[in-house]
Amino acid sequence: FFNDFFLGTPVRLQRQSVPLGSGVIVDPAGLLITNNHVVRRASNIEIRLFSGQTCPARLVAADSTHDLALLQITNLPAGTVLPAVGFARPDDALLGETVVAVGNPFGLGHSVTTGVLSAKNRSISEGTVTFNDILQTDAATNPGNSGGPLINLDGDLIGINLAIRRDAEGIGFAIPLRRIEEVVSRWLVPGKFGTGVAGFTVETTVREDTAEVVVGSVLPGGPAEEAGLKPGTRIRAVNGHPVAHALQVGQILWRLTPREKVSLDVGGPRPVAVTVREMTDEQLIRQRLALQVQELTPALQKALGLPATVQGLAISDILDGSEFALWDLRRGDIIVQIGNRPVRDLPALAALLRQIRPGDPLDVYLVATKSYGGDLYLKQFAVRAIVQ
Repeated sequence: FFNDFFLGTPVRLQRQSVPLGSGVIVDPAGLLITNNHVVRRASNIEIRLFSGQTCPARLVAADSTHDLALLQITNLPAGTVLPAVGFARPDDALLGETVVAVGNPFGLGHSVTTGVLSAKNRSISEGTVTFNDILQTDAATNPGNSGGPLINLDGDLIGINLAIRRDAEGIGFAIPLRRIEEVVSRWLVPGKFGTGVAGFTVETTVREDTAEVVVGSVLPGGPAEEAGLKPGTRIRAVNGHPVAHALQVGQILWRLTPREKVSLDVGGPRPVAVTVREMTDEQLIRQRLALQVQELTPALQKALGLPATVQGLAISDILDGSEFALWDLRRGDIIVQIGNRPVRDLPALAALLRQIRPGDPLDVYLVATKSYGGDLYLKQFAVRAIVQ
């Protein structure tokens, strides 16, 4: 089950339905975050609201390194507005302060426990991942609390429950809000929910005990750069709404579609207006696959030792965060088919990706050259990855 400050959620796996964890609503339109380990094996996801009503959900983004995932509730009844959790100031966590853990321990649902913040910047390991910034609390947490919120007495989110020590009582851990904002704000952009690009990311900083939003990165040649936006610029308001957290900006950005505008108050005489554009084929491929590819030319085929019969797209770079890195793909591997459709050029691949939603699984068929004893051989293989 998922459970956040307001909602509870069951996750149904293929062939079984078991209580797995909790989640946190971060947008009234039905976006929630949870731990990646809660949903990584789920083939179907259902959200159970506090009222008992259930709605399906889809995986939008996942990051195993940070153990975070973003879900979108689908088929919400018309007019439904879900209450979203508020955000504390990053790093505003005082040792000894009272905290509240909300979750669904052992499938019991909508459980609340209290305790104190015992420590900050703890190092723990989950599988092959090591965290060094974890919050520690003695608020009772049990299996099923994973992904649920850890909040302060103002009701604001300070972390997401991560794990418990199986060999000890009264020790729980949570991912701090700063890490959550860094990851999730990169997901709350038009490109994660459609084919538009605004061309900038945002970050939350703290100056004189006040949270502020600044521009993190600007896409070269993108709409934001053309509008004059620069990294490090403070954003005071978006579309007239004051903002103090990157997640607040993301709540506006993710809804935008191509040709829509967003107005940014950066403290100048007039706001900066950024117009969302349709992604180019290259941008769409980078966004969805976290890959750079190039078309095979006769010269490239010869350089790679490929026969003329091999047609496809050569991988020229595997970007940070790409799921394909987990499969040990390399530069020079050739994508020849996706699903049941061959790909021969960039427009063909982009057209296929425009029909696939982020979070959907993708079967990719490849060819690579391997050297054995001085001779080159062709290796054919397939991998499954999640569209980003």
